[in-house]
Amino acid sequence: MEIWYQRMYIAALIVLAVGILFALLRSIRGPRIADRIMGVNMIGTMSTACICILSVLLRQSWLLDVGLIYCMISFLAVVVLVKHYIADHGGKEDRDA
Repeated sequence: MEIWYQRMYIAALIVLAVGILFALLRSIRGPRIADRIMGVNMIGTMSTACICILSVLLRQSWLLDVGLIYCMISFLAVVVLVKHYIADHGGKEDRDA
């Protein structure tokens, strides 16, 4: 039964890695600044999930603390990006896309 759980964790890590690549593509290509901010937020969330799955897979409980700290840093990064966006654009959408 243990081998099935390991395979499931590895499959989940692969799916999350593909999702991170798609979110990276979205955060690079846009077309709007809101899409880019959402992409960065998705990367942070999926990276936190990867760290937590690795914690279970490797049986290292300290990785959960790392995941929690990474989640807080990712949240602060998104808040800073949104604050910067509102300061530059006044909350208006990009109309050129």
